[in-house]
Amino acid sequence: METDTIRVLVAEDDQQMVELLQRVLGEEGYQVTAVRDGAQALAKLEEQPSFDLVLTDLRMPGLDGMELLRRAMARQLRQPVILMTAFGTIDSAVQAMREGAYYYLAKPVHIEDLLEIVGSAADVVRQQRGAESAVPLGDPSFFPIVFRSASMAALLKMAHEVAASSASVLITGSSGTGKELLARAIHSLSPRASRPFVAVDCNAIPETLLESELFGHRRGSFTGATSDKRGLVEEASEGTLFLDEIGNISLVVQAKLLRFLQERRFRRVGDTDERQVNLRLISASNKDLREGVDRGDFREDLFYRLSVIPLRIPDLKERREDVAPLAYHFVRKFNSGYKIEGIRKDALELLLEYPWPGNVRQIENVIERAVILRKAGLIQPRDLPEEITARTAQPSGKSLEETERDYILQLLRECGGNQTQVSRILGINRRTLYRKLRKYNEEPEDGEPA
Repeated sequence: METDTIRVLVAEDDQQMVELLQRVLGEEGYQVTAVRDGAQALAKLEEQPSFDLVLTDLRMPGLDGMELLRRAMARQLRQPVILMTAFGTIDSAVQAMREGAYYYLAKPVHIEDLLEIVGSAADVVRQQRGAESAVPLGDPSFFPIVFRSASMAALLKMAHEVAASSASVLITGSSGTGKELLARAIHSLSPRASRPFVAVDCNAIPETLLESELFGHRRGSFTGATSDKRGLVEEASEGTLFLDEIGNISLVVQAKLLRFLQERRFRRVGDTDERQVNLRLISASNKDLREGVDRGDFREDLFYRLSVIPLRIPDLKERREDVAPLAYHFVRKFNSGYKIEGIRKDALELLLEYPWPGNVRQIENVIERAVILRKAGLIQPRDLPEEITARTAQPSGKSLEETERDYILQLLRECGGNQTQVSRILGINRRTLYRKLRKYNEEPEDGEPA
């Protein structure tokens, strides 16, 4: 099995279990380092952040597996964490997954399950490596990649692949999902990275001035034009022009933009001379431009010119496994000058349950507020806005099996029935997921996968 040198940190107080894990994983090509408790594991992660996976017992003396997960995430843990428990506490394991763990293993550990889950987590590590090699995280011109979801991994891979071209890119997604950040990342990965990135918010410029702002104007071409002015198209020469909320521009400006994209030539307002500019256009919209085409308020020919490469950023509610990593990321971002140690379990549960209509921008604002209010220690429910705390869930009294069943079926609904995506999130293969669904009387219509 090819593992690309996956480095595994094992935290386990049972020596026989340690020896088993070292032997089995070592035979598969993993590099295994073992420690006896959570405190030693946390120290190792701070000392050697190059570990790729963490495999930890849930119950250990001192710092247990759950507390290791929480503290490590508050300290910028990026490695997938797999929990092992001999106590059959699926409730605890599911809670750990909601808080950011990758998956769990019930003891006694079956070798087949161990290798399957570790192998799936290793695949996630390789996806992250690919994204991180494309986007140097230490460079402030790049946005921080914080994700655990397969959908974001696929999106970033696509962004990396298209960055080298000059093709027009259309980024769609709800407000707050990070469309401009993705556009900046594509620019920074492209051969144009050293040239200007010019962002234009089409909503912020009055329609009567947008043409002049884009293409410039000659002195005296209209009232107030007291001198010649270069437009933003010229400012972006040899670089990238980013047009945000492009669905709001008028049909008149659409026609001029289409001509520019077809010929790479334009005229300043009031000028007769044609000018030529080489640039890449990236546009974005939180509207469905196809619907605009159907209504007649967006040109079909321009739509196809803009969307040579379409990229859609999923809403946060479609990738709930990214909520905990994002929350911890923003704790670290805003913790300068404060002494926040992490997020208390009940507060994190509220964040995980909330639907985040404002997406990543909203969770950033919520965490910034919580850090300022708390100042030190663990963020608590009272540090969160009322719209989040008002959704406090009541105890369900469900059995352990029902808890697991509900969690898997909820994921299936959120993923639109995509079993491949659900199995990837859970860290199991499709055959294992199929068997679970059969047990829940939710057998797929197409039969068991081969």
